[in-house]
Amino acid sequence: MEPWNGLIIDTGQLREVFERLVTHLEQTKGTSVTLHEDYFYSMPYPEIYDILNGPPSPTIGQLTESWANLHGKDLDSTITFELVWLGDLLKALGHLA
Repeated sequence: MEPWNGLIIDTGQLREVFERLVTHLEQTKGTSVTLHEDYFYSMPYPEIYDILNGPPSPTIGQLTESWANLHGKDLDSTITFELVWLGDLLKALGHLA
């Protein structure tokens, strides 16, 4: 078995995936989407990736907070964490199917 060197994701391909998924969402759900849930369980970082020590205790996240955090922020200070907030929303959107 080869050693794990990490998953390499081309950002251009990632952009294509996002565009394809948003286009599909618009075609199937319309130009706005209602998420009926707000609160969700969230696993804390970095413990979420430490599978050798058992699962961490979940925390509570809020979709309305994640969405609000993506608006009106200084992008230079939050851009990397904005991907986490976007991930919260993408997971909820994925559960609409």
